[in-house]
Amino acid sequence: MVETEPQTSTNTEAAIPLIDGRESRWFQNGYFWRVTGIVALIGMLLFSGLMVFWPTVEGSREDEQTVRRLVVDVTHRSADIQQWYETAIQTVTMSILHPAVQNFRSRPDEAVAYFQTLAAEVPRFSQLRIVSPSGIEALRVDARGDDIIIIPDDGLQDKSGRYYVEAAKSLRPGQIYVSKLDLNVENGEIEVPHRPTTRIVAPIIANNQEVSGYLIVNLDMATPLTAYGVAPDGVMRTELINHEGYWLAGAEDDRNWGFMLEHNASVKQSDPELWQRIAAVDHQGGFELDGKIYEVETISVSPMLNAISSDDVHAASTRFHLVGSALSYQPWAGNIAIKTVFVAFMVMLICGLSGGVGYLMLRRRQAAQLQVLLTKDLLLKGRMASLGRIVAGVSHEMRSPLGNALTISTTMSEDLQELQQHLAKIDEGDEERVEIIAALLEGNRILQKNIQRTRELLKHFNQTATDQSVHTQRVFDLVKVVTDLAETLRNQLAKTGVELSTALPAEARMNSFSDAVDQVILSLIMNAHQHAFVGREKGAISIRVSERDADEYQIEIADDGVGISPKNQERIFEPFWSLDATTGGSGLGLAITMNVVQNTLGGQIKVSSIPGSGTVFRMFLPKVAPTRMGKHESPFAVESQTALMSANTSEST
Repeated sequence: MVETEPQTSTNTEAAIPLIDGRESRWFQNGYFWRVTGIVALIGMLLFSGLMVFWPTVEGSREDEQTVRRLVVDVTHRSADIQQWYETAIQTVTMSILHPAVQNFRSRPDEAVAYFQTLAAEVPRFSQLRIVSPSGIEALRVDARGDDIIIIPDDGLQDKSGRYYVEAAKSLRPGQIYVSKLDLNVENGEIEVPHRPTTRIVAPIIANNQEVSGYLIVNLDMATPLTAYGVAPDGVMRTELINHEGYWLAGAEDDRNWGFMLEHNASVKQSDPELWQRIAAVDHQGGFELDGKIYEVETISVSPMLNAISSDDVHAASTRFHLVGSALSYQPWAGNIAIKTVFVAFMVMLICGLSGGVGYLMLRRRQAAQLQVLLTKDLLLKGRMASLGRIVAGVSHEMRSPLGNALTISTTMSEDLQELQQHLAKIDEGDEERVEIIAALLEGNRILQKNIQRTRELLKHFNQTATDQSVHTQRVFDLVKVVTDLAETLRNQLAKTGVELSTALPAEARMNSFSDAVDQVILSLIMNAHQHAFVGREKGAISIRVSERDADEYQIEIADDGVGISPKNQERIFEPFWSLDATTGGSGLGLAITMNVVQNTLGGQIKVSSIPGSGTVFRMFLPKVAPTRMGKHESPFAVESQTALMSANTSEST
């Protein structure tokens, strides 16, 4: 049913605060948001703690795995370099004793053929040559991939100025010299493309025990150094650094060989702190610096070479630093978008679960509150039932005495009035008698007034206890009932400063008891008029009718008065209880209203109030009143008891 605008033209509705007494929806309930907020806060704290704790644990595990991988990688590369040198030195040691090498002067062709065979069998040799004691190449064979090239006489070079030739002159028979690792130089120029090379030099001893020349083998280090740099997985980087801090392999931006090339780049210059940490590693060790994990193995060249050959191996380089590095665990490294989505998902999940917990807690609380209300309602109904049984007896027992007392009091008043008139006629002016008669008349008047008051109280008792069987069920328009009632009361209330307004739908059909509906609405309006505006000159009362659902209407009587405190809201429907004893009420008005709403109309009545802002009585009335019990089934059984007692009284009379 579609609601329309209020039929009245007054604007009082806007002045009445929104205290409609409706049960707020779960998302409008403060308890729901409090519980949800607390659970969400706890969840966020736990998630934040997990986000801090888990990266620490995970980072420790990942960093430990990274260290192990670096150690394995560095150790393998160190073993590769050692094996590379070992094979080369052993080959040179055997070659120096070969007859073709020993007799290179007399049989140079045999020496060249031997070099060809050796170059083919040992690909790591890029050059095999014999240099005379003066430093001039006597013969030479180059290996470039699968090509073995014999250098003609006019292509032989003077190497007398090279450091390794000068170092070779100090060698004794049986000794071997290993040059430093640098770039190969041809004709005074660095060979391009760059060829990392180490020269292994051994003196050739003639029969007269003199040095006839020097066997110089160029050990091509390009193969073992090619794999340095960033690993295929993009995580680890391996670098080879000499004892002076220059990169030999694996440097970023091609900064290798700074001591031979113009860029002159070195670890020592670009990152002094890193170089200091690397140089401090004596054999093998690791450290973490600037978000990276480093594993360093220092290779002392002379001890290494002596370990694989003999103490007669001399080396130009003191040591190499084989450095493996990788980024330490970074919680937010990688795909930031995916991790952001994960965090957002977790936040949404926490909020969703918190909302679910809040909803369940709210429903549990509402169920507990409903149970309390049902218990109170049952207790109230029990009290009303007990009251009905008491009233049935009390009203019967008091009716006759009160009637007799009223009759006697009335008779006495009439007799006193006749006596007073008789004394006036005979003109006996005894003032004392006149005063006594006047006092007796006044006492009778007070007595009659109290007897009438007691009879009214008994009437209220009966009205409270009975099941209102006098009401007639019919089909009617609730809107018309409310409109007629409002029109009747509006002017009367306006005289006392109270403005009455309505907010009604176009139509609200009911199959119920129109006089009972009219009675409870009137009772609530007059209750508001009597109690809501104490100490105020003006006020507003509104009647609102709306369709709660397909089976019920909701009627609200709202005022903007002084309100009711929470502790009193629980008692206002109790019989004989009143907010203000000075108003002269019996304390039965709201008890009667609840009785009619529940037992006659089959509905419910609730109250909500904010002290100082107003009160709303809300009734839920079924569109079709429930089938009413017969008189013999009344929970109070008042009428049957009253009728029985009346019959007994008549018989006795």
